[in-house]
Amino acid sequence: MDTLNLLVNKVQPLSGTVSAGGQLVSLSASLSDQLGYAPEELLNQPIERIYSVESIRALQLLFADPPADQIVHSLELTLIRHNGGLLQVVACGLLEWRSVHPPRLHLLKIPLGPLGHRLREMHNANEVMSQMLQSAKAAYWCIEFTEAVNINTSQDEIVRQVFENDSHWRMCNRAMAGVYEMPADVDFNQQPVRLYWPRSPANEEFVRRLIEAGFSVDCALSVDRRHDGSPAYVENDVRATIVNGYLLRMWGSIRDVSQELRVQHDAEQRIDALRRVFDAVPDAVLVIDEHLQPQWRNAAFEETFGITQGASIVRLLLDNPLPERTWHTLQLPVLSGRDLNFNVHCSRILIRESVAWRVAVFRESQGARRAQELHP
Repeated sequence: MDTLNLLVNKVQPLSGTVSAGGQLVSLSASLSDQLGYAPEELLNQPIERIYSVESIRALQLLFADPPADQIVHSLELTLIRHNGGLLQVVACGLLEWRSVHPPRLHLLKIPLGPLGHRLREMHNANEVMSQMLQSAKAAYWCIEFTEAVNINTSQDEIVRQVFENDSHWRMCNRAMAGVYEMPADVDFNQQPVRLYWPRSPANEEFVRRLIEAGFSVDCALSVDRRHDGSPAYVENDVRATIVNGYLLRMWGSIRDVSQELRVQHDAEQRIDALRRVFDAVPDAVLVIDEHLQPQWRNAAFEETFGITQGASIVRLLLDNPLPERTWHTLQLPVLSGRDLNFNVHCSRILIRESVAWRVAVFRESQGARRAQELHP
C-alpha cells in the first residue's frame, strides 16, 4: 500500500463539493463530523449553512473567474460548526467547468488546528487595535517600505532611499485624513506616500534629524501637503522598525501646527513692526520687566548710551526713584563717557494680572526744567 492510500485509510480527509449555484453537493463523513452534523444532513443545502461570509465571497469569485487548468492550488476558508464555532482550513482542489454544468468545485481541506487559534487571536487583536486607532482623536500613521532602507550607509544615501525606495501607507486613521482634508470618498491608505509627504529641503532635514536620533523623535517638524495641495506644517512623534540594519517601517502621530505657526508668524511681524516704530522715536526708550531687568531698548537708546548699558541705567534709575507719569532731570553717562542731564519719564504698564513693566523715556535736557505732568 502506497503512502497516499495509507493516509486516506488512516486519516479520513475533509472533503466536499459545492456547485456554482451555491449548493453543497457532497461532504465527506469526516467533514460532517467535524462540523457537528449527521451524515447526509447537509446535502443540497445552501453553502451559507457552513461557510462564512468571507469564504462565500471567495468561492463566488473563484466560480466567476475559474482557473484555466481547473486546479485550485490554495484557498483559505472558514467553516461554521453546528454549535457556532469556527473551523479554519486551507483547501486545494479541482474546479470542473469545462465538462460539467453547472461547474463544481471539489475541495480537500486541511484544518489549521492550533495555528488557526493563533490566527483568530491575531485577527481579533488587530481588529481591536484598528478600531481604537480609527476612533482616536490623535492622527496616527504608518509608512511601510516595500524596498527596505539600508541605514548602514551615509546620511545622504539614507535620505535618498527614504524618499526614493518603494513605500506605501500601512495605516492612516480618520483623524489623519482630517488633518490632510481628505474627501470622504478617498481612501488615504491607497494614496501615494510622496503625494502627501513630498521630498523637500525641509523634509530632508526632518529625515536627517530622524537619522541622528536613531529614528525615535518627538515633536519633529515636517512640511506635508494637504489634499488640495496647500502646505501642512505638522509635528511628528516618530518610531521605527529596524531589522539587521534595514528600516522596514516608520510610524507615529502628528499634530497640525499650521495655525499656530501662522499666529506665531503674525505675532513676529507685529513685534517687528513695533520695533521699527519705536526705533523711529527720537527719544531713548528702555523697557524694564517685573524683575527689574532690561527687556528691550530702541535705536536711540543704543546710540545714546550704548548697547550694553541697559542694566547700569536701570540701577541708576532705582537709585533715584522717580514718581510715575512725570518728567524729572537725572544725570546719566552717555556713550562718549561724559555725564549729561536727561529729562526722564517713567510709566508702569500692566502686562498681565499682578505683573507690571516700566517704560523709561530719556530726553537730553536743554536746561533746567521743573517736574510736570505728561499729557498726550
